[in-house]
Amino acid sequence: MFGTSGIRGLYGSDVNEALAMKVANAFADRDLSVGRDIRKSGLPLMLAASSGAMAGGRDVINLGIVPTPTVALATKKHNSNGIMITASHNPDEYNGLKLISETREIDKSYEKKIIERLGQDPRLSQWDAVGSSRRDEEIIGNHISMILENIDTNLIRQKKPKVMVDCNGAGTVITPKLMEELGCEVMAINDSLDSFSRPSEPNEKNLGILIEKMRRGGFDFALAHDGDADRVIVVDDQGSILPLDVQLAMMVGHEMGKSDNRKIITTMEASLSLREVVGELGGSLTITPVGSTYVSEALEKKDALFGGEPCGEYVYSKGVHVPDAILACAKFAELFCMNGRFSEQRKAYATYPMAREKFRAANKYDALEKIKPEIRIDGKRCEDDGIRVDEDDGWFLIRASGTEPIVRLTMEYESEEKLKQRKQALESTIASVLSV
Repeated sequence: MFGTSGIRGLYGSDVNEALAMKVANAFADRDLSVGRDIRKSGLPLMLAASSGAMAGGRDVINLGIVPTPTVALATKKHNSNGIMITASHNPDEYNGLKLISETREIDKSYEKKIIERLGQDPRLSQWDAVGSSRRDEEIIGNHISMILENIDTNLIRQKKPKVMVDCNGAGTVITPKLMEELGCEVMAINDSLDSFSRPSEPNEKNLGILIEKMRRGGFDFALAHDGDADRVIVVDDQGSILPLDVQLAMMVGHEMGKSDNRKIITTMEASLSLREVVGELGGSLTITPVGSTYVSEALEKKDALFGGEPCGEYVYSKGVHVPDAILACAKFAELFCMNGRFSEQRKAYATYPMAREKFRAANKYDALEKIKPEIRIDGKRCEDDGIRVDEDDGWFLIRASGTEPIVRLTMEYESEEKLKQRKQALESTIASVLSV
């Protein structure tokens, strides 16, 4: 039921109002803060989740359309649990529930409790003990205030960068306003609250309009969100998307440059460039399975400075402990004002040839177990999350997606020739297993 980031699936079949009501009832150990992104199916799911919690005797704090990190902040403000109704970067026909407690997504042991409770009768209150619902109209302002406390606002207000923001979802309600309060000149696009203006995932294919506008000039950089604004992608002044591994390395370097804490968390998809940056700055790198829940858990356990994934997700120790792309937007503005144009900054970071492929698999976990024994390439082997093999000149990772019925192949090598060689061999192996 739970993937790498909550519950997610096709609306109406995998995810529906009955499920939302049951999950919220099972999760209502405390009052419940509930938010959603802009999907059409979000409102009925939000109402169903609210009903499930109130039927169990808990009050509901209605946050309306907000980003996932804003829901996380609400759990701290209201001493509540939280549910974000979203399918994040998945297409419109998907939806889901992210379950948040004490500002981070719940861990695997808590997920197990929820699953057990779903097999039992719902927790129902007497007629005079059902919960009530109230609206929190101030949570966006609270989130902005928290961010401003962690940013050099004077520097940004002096520089006044010109920023384009591609909201396309819940980020619409906060990111343009935040950037304006920081002193930026802001143009917001795709800022409807009625529906997505482009596919939710902020990748090069889906950001064509933003890239075209940036190439016309006039802006210092652009920021693009996914549906629930827990991801941010940066486009430089030349209209080029910063490679996600470089973007992560830049943020790690920025954070380490302002702190004595040298502990960084990332996942098994971490690139060679990130490892080089952390090493050069005298830091230590903890590697987790892919997924922000693992990153957040390790961040707290290790008392680390920062955790991030090469998909535009960043978790800051001085903030909520889910990926906070709103705070990240402010951090990138700060980084721009400190060091100049991203088109120049990116040149300081080594990049190596990478490839990312995906393969449809009706039963992705069974497929992965069949693939593992067929991988006979020598190297340091780790099977904490799929199978990763590190060689002297690169690495590859094969794992089941946590959100889609696919098996992913990610790889990075120092030379194009070696990358091509490994890619052909691994694609052939994976395809032969999936064809049986």
